[in-house]
Amino acid sequence: MFEPAQGRWVNQKIPTKAQVTYTAGMMVYNDATNNVPAVDATQQNVRGILLEAKASSATTTSIHARVPSGTDCTFYADMESGETITKANEGTPFDFADGGLTVSTASTYDAVTLVKFLTTTSGEFSLNITTGVEN
Repeated sequence: MFEPAQGRWVNQKIPTKAQVTYTAGMMVYNDATNNVPAVDATQQNVRGILLEAKASSATTTSIHARVPSGTDCTFYADMESGETITKANEGTPFDFADGGLTVSTASTYDAVTLVKFLTTTSGEFSLNITTGVEN
């Protein structure tokens, strides 16, 4: 699960996509059609952290999310089940894990960077800013 750590995060109402389940505390991004859970290949268009859940349904509604207001915003995140990090990983880029609920130790897409080691299974991360050159 994700939770804002530092910086100014603002609450915004964002639209959802039909037939998708949303969980409070998950990270969402815009896939060019609507806001959906972050996946391992997410590199840009990250919207924020959901404040509420929504069951999968045929309708699209709006739900509230905490959205970073600048590049100085960081967030707490758990690692994918079975994966661990160490203090030596600070400054290392990682990917989101599928499902928008955790971070993966994979570094193919480099969407986030570990800025502060907390435990072997959690840390404080920042979003990486894409510069137009895809990995």
